[in-house]
Amino acid sequence: LVILDNNFETIVDAISEGRRIVDNIRKVLVYLLSGTLDELILIGGSLLMGLSLPISALQILWINFFADSFPAVSLAFENRGGYLDRPPVSIKNNLIDRKMRALILMISTIGSSLLLFFYAYLIRNGYDPEFARTFIFASLSIYMLFLVFSIKSLDESIFKYNPFSNPYAVVGVLIGVILTIFAIYLPSLQTILGTVPLSATSALGVLLVAMLNISIVEVGKMLFSNKRGN
Repeated sequence: LVILDNNFETIVDAISEGRRIVDNIRKVLVYLLSGTLDELILIGGSLLMGLSLPISALQILWINFFADSFPAVSLAFENRGGYLDRPPVSIKNNLIDRKMRALILMISTIGSSLLLFFYAYLIRNGYDPEFARTFIFASLSIYMLFLVFSIKSLDESIFKYNPFSNPYAVVGVLIGVILTIFAIYLPSLQTILGTVPLSATSALGVLLVAMLNISIVEVGKMLFSNKRGN
């Protein structure tokens, strides 16, 4: 170890920065893997239930275009502080520990099951399939965008910190919300993505579904807040 500035406090700062980087990498992994599993379980579940696909390939690409870019990258700029006050995370054997695996499985399984339930309900109660797919597309999109605010901390409840403290995350989510609105209400994108306009009531339902999914994430964080290890 070479200290270029002849100051041993640099070592402390370097350790703190290293822990911040590892912490942010863990958040990005939880965010991206849970989103990917959400889509896999949603599609696989619909096939097992004999339903038409609840979301098209183009719609998935549209969501991944902004959800896996702007919000995910914004997590790299998180700086929660107090990294030296918490036990270090061992990544000797596996960066994804038991707590992360539990959160990923819980987020994706329950979240996708909830969306699949709503999709099956809409289809089996005579709603237009294009409307049902648009509702699921919008719900998954908004949920994935809002998820970044909950993933800002894998340990603390969202009520214990300012979810909007990271301006990059706020801007990334806003861009994603705008692109989702464009996909639903612009005629040219409706033709490409196979969406239909949602009424104000349906849009409110999309927000409620997203908030319900975020609540599930927070419950998962609470259940596994004290669990670490490989």
